[in-house]
Amino acid sequence: MRNATAIMSIVVIVLSATSMAANAVEVQSPTATVVDGATYTWGPQDFAGLYYDIDNDLGTEQITMTVTNDNVLDDDRDGIIYRTTAQKDDFEFDEWGEYYTIGFLGESYFAGYVEADYDYWYSSYLYCESLDENLMVDEQLSKILIDDDDEYTVTVGTPLKLAEGYELAIKAIDLDGKVHVELYKDGKSVDSAVVEPSMENPTMEDKTYAYTKDLGDTEDIVTIAIHFKNAYHSAGQDLVIVDGIWQISDTYADVEEDTEYDKMTIQNVNPTEMFIEMNNEDSKITLTKNKDISLIENIRIKTADQDEINTENPLRFYIYKELTEPGTCEIRGQVANVIDGATYTWGPQDFAGFYYDIDDNLGREMITTSITYGDILDEPNGVVYKTTAQEDDFEFGDWGFFNIIAFMGDLYFAGYINDKYGTSDDILEGAGTSSLLDLGLLSKILVNNDTSRVMASGEILELSEGYALRPKIGIDEKGILVELLHDGNVIDRTAINPPDTYVYIADLEDAERVPLIAAHFLEPISIKDKSYCKVDGLWQISDTYTDVKEDTEYGKMTIQAVNSDEDDMSIVMDNKDSKITLNKNKDTLLMENIRIKTADQDDIFAENPLRFYIYEETITEDKDEVI
Repeated sequence: MRNATAIMSIVVIVLSATSMAANAVEVQSPTATVVDGATYTWGPQDFAGLYYDIDNDLGTEQITMTVTNDNVLDDDRDGIIYRTTAQKDDFEFDEWGEYYTIGFLGESYFAGYVEADYDYWYSSYLYCESLDENLMVDEQLSKILIDDDDEYTVTVGTPLKLAEGYELAIKAIDLDGKVHVELYKDGKSVDSAVVEPSMENPTMEDKTYAYTKDLGDTEDIVTIAIHFKNAYHSAGQDLVIVDGIWQISDTYADVEEDTEYDKMTIQNVNPTEMFIEMNNEDSKITLTKNKDISLIENIRIKTADQDEINTENPLRFYIYKELTEPGTCEIRGQVANVIDGATYTWGPQDFAGFYYDIDDNLGREMITTSITYGDILDEPNGVVYKTTAQEDDFEFGDWGFFNIIAFMGDLYFAGYINDKYGTSDDILEGAGTSSLLDLGLLSKILVNNDTSRVMASGEILELSEGYALRPKIGIDEKGILVELLHDGNVIDRTAINPPDTYVYIADLEDAERVPLIAAHFLEPISIKDKSYCKVDGLWQISDTYTDVKEDTEYGKMTIQAVNSDEDDMSIVMDNKDSKITLNKNKDTLLMENIRIKTADQDDIFAENPLRFYIYEETITEDKDEVI
């Protein structure tokens, strides 16, 4: 079977949206390393924070970084360069022809109307109706608000709702079929016109209402166009059928030369070749560990909080886009092509829907698709998912290490390490089960920190899932009676002699005596007749488990193997009994919130095969909610 190299296109951002505060989701690029003299380039195929339209294969944004002097992105044209070029796109109502679209800072914008060639002169109507047809001449762009060819019935008295407060009202339809329309903005009339869709041999002008206005320095450009299929006048009800709607925003984006976007400055806007170029002029950036740097708007650079940095292990970094607007978004993986015999593999470096921790370089999920019979992901090996456990350390270092595993984009606890180099006896003493993965179970890691907290005797320390700790300090101010509460009720009392670790052990289904909660206490002290203690290590895993036993089904995927060998602690799934056909314009659930999308592609042939990608669907919540 032939291997095919996928066109790399990750998405939106670290989409393993695990424990990001507030309403933000990160979409990350593939991880790079800081190497002196190295140049890195990201486009929409490998950084989903940039604009890409899979249906029409549109998107040209590109960010290039060159590292000099060991770790510097210098403030000249070779440090960071951003470039984007406009492309032709078809109106949904195809009789209007084409327009120029351009990706800018990860969003799609309208750049100008396209003049049709001689043979298709009739499809230049919106171009011809505009006095200034190219926004980039005036260094401006506008958001595309509506591009629609669905049919709508509009009656007298029921206006057609548009965006940004606009609506088009049908005032009257006379006996000759002339339609008298009036355009309103926020309830005020801004224009009126007559269209004649029902006349004999109507032209595009007869059937289209076009509203022009000035956008900044751009004069009389069509911002709204509505195509009328026909009109009906009767004693009972006057109505029209609308089958084409186009609207761009009144609010334009300024792309004038020397305009600054955070650390980037626009250097060139070329309305002839239709490109925009920026660089980090006067904004030298130094890539040192544990930095989060604003680059352009909501596109940022993150470096690892990395303990060891040397020639063999250079500093890791990536660029990412932060999504903050509430709503549903896609985090896409590499874009691939439907080619018979082709095999494509996505890991956390080319699909941000998988879990990845840049600080510790953790995350080993992988999906492999193999195409047979032209366009089939045949069962059982058409889609194979594998994830492998890795060792991680407790934030409270004295407790040692444990095993984690990423599963369908989320991080889980796989088990304690039961040897002298693994998990401390402070945790494991009294435990019956160390490895959950052995039993086909996983648990979410809820708390893992070494933040010091001073607590008064009897004070409550809230944990997750309704649990809380309440230390009661003895009169000798040496021992502590630790009470564990769940939903306000005491479920455990244990006396310890600090410095010592309190551990709560419980059963998780078949896993008996699993340490779920641990807290490290230092010796109590007395201040002004009050007793205090300090907690400097906390650990908690969920008492709700995730089932990963063999034959468990997740969407179209079924777990085939759970390996607990020291050299291969892994989970393997495939699409047994779930054959998947990759036809155009399909959105197929693969497992949980990971899906496969194919392009709504008009021309499919050997030189232009059908495009597809995997993606994770995630929701950016309101600001008062947490992802």
